[in-house]
Amino acid sequence: MRAVETERILMAARHSTRRSGPPLLLAGLLLLAGPADDDFDWQRDRIVLKNGKEERGVVIEDTNPARVVLLLDGNRRREFPREEVERVDKLRDRQAAFFGVRRPGLDAGQEWQLVEDAQRAGLPDLARLQAWRVLLADPAHEGAHELLGHRRSGGDWEWELDGKPVSHKRFEEKSRDWNSRLVLESGHFVLETDAGLARATEVLFDLEGLYLWWMQHLGPFLHPTEDVDEPREEKMTFLVHKNLDSFRPISQQEPYYDPSGLETTSKGGTNVARTFYVPDAERPEELFELGAQALIYSTLLLGETKGGKPDAQLRRSAYWVEIGLAHWVALHAGGKPGFPEFQVPFTGDFRLDFDAARLTLDPVSSPHPLANQRHELTNLIGLGYDYFVGNSSNIPLAKARCASFVAFLLETNPDVFKGKKAVGKGRDGLWYYFREVYGTPTASSSSAFDDGFNGGKLESLEEAWKAWVKPFASTLGR
Repeated sequence: MRAVETERILMAARHSTRRSGPPLLLAGLLLLAGPADDDFDWQRDRIVLKNGKEERGVVIEDTNPARVVLLLDGNRRREFPREEVERVDKLRDRQAAFFGVRRPGLDAGQEWQLVEDAQRAGLPDLARLQAWRVLLADPAHEGAHELLGHRRSGGDWEWELDGKPVSHKRFEEKSRDWNSRLVLESGHFVLETDAGLARATEVLFDLEGLYLWWMQHLGPFLHPTEDVDEPREEKMTFLVHKNLDSFRPISQQEPYYDPSGLETTSKGGTNVARTFYVPDAERPEELFELGAQALIYSTLLLGETKGGKPDAQLRRSAYWVEIGLAHWVALHAGGKPGFPEFQVPFTGDFRLDFDAARLTLDPVSSPHPLANQRHELTNLIGLGYDYFVGNSSNIPLAKARCASFVAFLLETNPDVFKGKKAVGKGRDGLWYYFREVYGTPTASSSSAFDDGFNGGKLESLEEAWKAWVKPFASTLGR
């Protein structure tokens, strides 16, 4: 769907009102509804060609200016030149319109209207997720229970947990035990958690909001796919623990994202992030950072690989840039849990956080590739995964440099020099790096920056980078 048309839908949805509840999605969008069952819907999207023909499938690519690609069951793809396409009706546009009419503070009846909207719009996962929100407001709501497949037992409803019918009381008790944790889905994410139903729905709505922001604002530069290549097996999965005691880390007690397939999940996914809540926190630790890392892999690599699996060496060689972009993305996120709000990027309002700025300027201790070097940048982009895992006091310093350097490239878009001649721009070079290293996994992460900068040298940015960081490290500007 063209950007102007999407904006028209969103604006109309936001300004449409009715006294009894939230505004409905537009009727034109509701006509796209597909089967609302538990199986993956391979007919969910539509491409309308200029010759009048319609093609159905899963729109897997719609950000590349040259083409639109449909993913068909069996991992088959059909490619359509952009000049032959009249209109694209896809999941993301329907989700964006749905999110445009959600708001906090609704009663059970108004929450249920959103369930019906989602069903008519062909958003079965969001309809089920929204039905859980209805039960938070009204635990006896008949329609919500029926949609979720719950059964009556006497005069009450049996809720479903871990594939078994249980009473409401038992549901609330056992869902906070990791061994019988909740497993919920949204359009692009799976969540497993022992943090309770309210937090479960909040996390999934936060992540879907992040997905929409990522595709709208970074899609034109990164050309990401709309989804993973294997929607059943590779769906982004978050394991969210209610506290640190419930959390089981790999090597240290901090959140992590792991696409290696070594994690065990109820749904059998291989695309996994793991985090936890700390006391008094509204959201899990590093939720948006982990979401950004998952989106990097899922929309730049997994969606492009046509059934292949990511090379473990890629993550080891390019992890630094994942850390940097994830930090920058998270600094744009806020709002109430379940109702995320994101800043529009590149407006000039960005502020690097104090800790990242301070740690960027602190010296790294020897022995380390960043210690005692005149030009840190040449070694920073070569840091492998091992330099970011463990208990070394240098790890926070290295991560801070990743965060501040990526933010510097994106926010200032500096000239990159070869000798005394400006031959490239920082922002363009970074986007090229992501497209090449992740979208073309055979590309060399060590040479992609030189190529993206048209032969310009990273070390020419060293002084400007540190000078840009320095004011953010001032306690006066905190």
